[in-house]
Amino acid sequence: MSKSKKGPESKTYRIAAGILLIGLLCACVQRQTQPLTVPLPLDCPPYPTEKIAGLVAQNQSLQKGLASSHAKIDELESKAADLEIRMLQKEAMVNELNRRVSLQQRQLDDAIIEVVRTKSKLRSIESKAETASTIAETEIAVKSMRGRIADTDPEGMEALLKAEQLLKLSTREFKAQNYGGALYLAVQSKNQVSAGDRSLQGRDESAPVAGEVPFDQPLPLKLIKNTNLREGPDFKHKVLATLTAGASIIGYSYKESWIRVDTEDGMTGWVHQTLVMAR
Repeated sequence: MSKSKKGPESKTYRIAAGILLIGLLCACVQRQTQPLTVPLPLDCPPYPTEKIAGLVAQNQSLQKGLASSHAKIDELESKAADLEIRMLQKEAMVNELNRRVSLQQRQLDDAIIEVVRTKSKLRSIESKAETASTIAETEIAVKSMRGRIADTDPEGMEALLKAEQLLKLSTREFKAQNYGGALYLAVQSKNQVSAGDRSLQGRDESAPVAGEVPFDQPLPLKLIKNTNLREGPDFKHKVLATLTAGASIIGYSYKESWIRVDTEDGMTGWVHQTLVMAR
């Protein structure tokens, strides 16, 4: 087998390849040793240490204030929940009282009806003329009462409605020739008219004094001790009368610590609120 010739061209190629290889190695070494260019940050001045400490303290103070506000909110929410529970309790008590009052009213109505039925069975000796006369008197009294009672007087309106209802029942029993029952109902109606008249007794129609505030409805009150009834809402005003402890009065309005009241004798004046209590 013959050997390959090694001429000048082959040697030249090897020299060129070596030079190229050396050049590549030098380029790699130069690239690795060249430092990387990193962009420099902007030239910002350092923030004062005092301001940093102040901001930290302010932040801590705000956090404490926020925590205190949350605590107050929680406390108020707890109080609100407690008040809602109490309101529910009072509402339940009021509903129960209303239920009992309604039951008692039904029992009273049943008792009245029973009396009327009993009188009808007994055929009592009340005459037709006497019953008719009493019914006529009651009709006049009820009509007069309606003209005098104001819609803002709940006690008077309640008495008027009961009087009208009893009068209707009386008229019905009279037509059924139950004169005893009719007379009984007519008398009960007149009693309601009298109750309405008592609520109007001594009502002062004078103009209110400056700053006087009316109650939503008349207040049944009684005196704690002997009290002077004065002409106006001040100790400087004239004494109209001296009222005894335990006396019943009706309050209609107030100014500061003074209450305008009507007495059982029909007098109107002012008493200090520390001398009265609800009845």
